[in-house]
Amino acid sequence: MRAFKNYYRILNVGPSASRKSIRASFRRLAKKYHPDTSHLDPETATSRMHILIEAYRILMDVDKRTAYDLRFKPQRSDRGRSYRDSLEKRGDDPYARALLIFYDLLNGAANRAIFNYNQLMKRDGDSIDLLSLLGFADYLDCTFLLAEVYQRQCRYEEAARYYEDAFQEDLKWNYFRHFRSELQQRIRDIYCRKLARQAKPRVAIGYYRKLLREYSFPKKERAFFHKKIAECYYNLNDLKRARSHFAKALRLQPNLSGTQKIRKNLDI
Repeated sequence: MRAFKNYYRILNVGPSASRKSIRASFRRLAKKYHPDTSHLDPETATSRMHILIEAYRILMDVDKRTAYDLRFKPQRSDRGRSYRDSLEKRGDDPYARALLIFYDLLNGAANRAIFNYNQLMKRDGDSIDLLSLLGFADYLDCTFLLAEVYQRQCRYEEAARYYEDAFQEDLKWNYFRHFRSELQQRIRDIYCRKLARQAKPRVAIGYYRKLLREYSFPKKERAFFHKKIAECYYNLNDLKRARSHFAKALRLQPNLSGTQKIRKNLDI
């Protein structure tokens, strides 16, 4: 089945929005995502604009919007069925499946949400775009909640990947701006306390380098990452690189704690 796109969520308007509201929201979002004015990379900006224009053309055309609403508007029960039951009844409709996953995540039914998410990805794979199905804000919330579930299940690589997806998308959308530092810290904790500790030195170095390269941690944290890289290189018997990274750590944080062992190993 062709994946449904929620044009109302994409344009950040409600199902009963007027043409005037739709036009105003489109103009506001177009300023943010047009390739000529956006701070995003051209490919991402063009992709976002394509989605926005598609949604705008459908919702601003009376006949197309009517057909769209008749086919895809969330069904309401005349028999008192719950919202979740109405989504279940819609079977393999990708839009309903995405809403069902998000609904279960919001309501604490984590195992059921993960099961349905795995089924959706197994069946439709790369053809599923949760961003188009849920809209920007709900996509970020859903991605974050998926990461939390994977973290609780000790599936740390998956948790890190979804936290990173939420973080990187938020840099474009600025939805989690007041929560971004905690989101970054969760990524840091998974890499340092879970993945790197269990990894071989070269793999662990990759985790620490990624934290240094892609995130804006304070000097103390960055010094810690360099110290850990130095320890990994020492374990690989690469003393030159070990000393180089340890020197970087000390330049960032001269009084960095926990350095007695690496100092002794490197004769510093």
